[in-house]
Amino acid sequence: MPNLECRRPGRTRLTAVGLAAAGIIVVGLPSVVTEPAGAATIEFTSIWAETVTDGRPISISSPNLATLHGAPAVVVGDLGGDVDAFSLASGTPVPGWPASTGGIPVGSTPSVAALTPGSANDTVFVGTGTAASPHEGGYEAFSPGGAKVWYVSVHNPGASYKSGVVASLAVGRLQSSTDVVGPSIGQQEDAINAATGAVLSGFPWFQGDGDYATPALAPLSGGGTVDIVNGGGQTAALAYNTHYTQGGHVGVLRPTGNAGTNRPNGGLICQFNPNESVESSPAVGTFLAGSAEGIVVGTGNYFPGAPDADMVLAVNVHCQLVWSKRLDGITSSSPALADLAGNGKLAVVEGTDNQHGGGSVYALNGTNGAVIWHQSINGEVIGGVATADLGTGYQDVIVASTGGAEVLDGRTGAVVSTVERGVGLQNYPLVTDDPNGTIGVTLAGYNAQDHGVVQHYELTGSRGSAVDEVGAWPMFHHDPGLSGNAAAPMSAG
Repeated sequence: MPNLECRRPGRTRLTAVGLAAAGIIVVGLPSVVTEPAGAATIEFTSIWAETVTDGRPISISSPNLATLHGAPAVVVGDLGGDVDAFSLASGTPVPGWPASTGGIPVGSTPSVAALTPGSANDTVFVGTGTAASPHEGGYEAFSPGGAKVWYVSVHNPGASYKSGVVASLAVGRLQSSTDVVGPSIGQQEDAINAATGAVLSGFPWFQGDGDYATPALAPLSGGGTVDIVNGGGQTAALAYNTHYTQGGHVGVLRPTGNAGTNRPNGGLICQFNPNESVESSPAVGTFLAGSAEGIVVGTGNYFPGAPDADMVLAVNVHCQLVWSKRLDGITSSSPALADLAGNGKLAVVEGTDNQHGGGSVYALNGTNGAVIWHQSINGEVIGGVATADLGTGYQDVIVASTGGAEVLDGRTGAVVSTVERGVGLQNYPLVTDDPNGTIGVTLAGYNAQDHGVVQHYELTGSRGSAVDEVGAWPMFHHDPGLSGNAAAPMSAG
């Protein structure tokens, strides 16, 4: 069988110190906060800021919201091998945290689920290992007190294959239990019982190449369970009687994986194969014409000259291409689906990276991909955007970039606030309903000394309950369980 092991470079990019030896691009950080001229501004107040204890950067791991020791907490992974947890209200470290992976870096965004009776979102799951350390890592779970619950190594065909897990673990009911699923940067994807760490029947599933995209989970084929929507890349080869074309894939996999088939890669419901890798995490929602459900992804830039580079691709639930739109840079950031007009219709919001220190945010009509608005950003958008109704009656856009964080008006794209300029961000912001009833925004990245920092802001006078409104996309992959499904509830488990 040909080796289809992933050869695409990772998307981790930091300032000068952290991973310069790995060919990481240096990103300069401006130190002066400037407000856009002529725009009505929204004022955020800094509530707390913390530096991670191991001093290592936070890269593509986005902050998420967990309930630890009965109180809301921000959880995020760093490149020193810690999963950090801070009180949402005060920023103080949660007792028992950070949780350690034994020094294996964390690029995965933690997901959470409610596994303790009567408790919400109390167990934390991460993938460990990065593109810079691809031969170590796996899948891990941590208790509310920061203790390791289980560890599952990647089931690759041989020791030479990569074993890191850069993607995050989506939480959902796959096979009659609360489960987690995510691909590796080797050749396999695992689905795991969230409580016990047991690998589910039909897994590991042979994905054909190393994948970086977090799966979306949605009941696309009925039956009371969710299907697994994967994105990834692939090189041209033949494996298990399947011809893999050069480029990428967006596929819908049964929750039973390859069970009942005679092939390790069996169980696919459908798949669309663009000619460029899919490194952004799929988003699922009713954004197509007639409120039909669809899947939207961005693409990478691995294959030189590939026509599908810099694209946003929308497919229906049968994996048929509905529309595509070329943007002004790499579209490996993960798209959001949000009600930007306040009319109940979901638009696609995508960030770009021009690889020259800048990027953009696009709002696209969900039915046909037409540009609603386009705004240049002071930095490269490597992670993505979150949205919230900041008092306008529609979803505004909070974008994180290597140059900081800005707020864009959801209807026009105009810059209405600059939240942060001194911290580099390669992930998603986190928007929360804070304990005092206001809207909070948490950013996690690296400062000029290349140290990981977590910062929390609040919007005075705002209505925190708006964060959970229909049409909002308040964090990476939509909700604490990282379902990537615009219709999923905001509480996981």
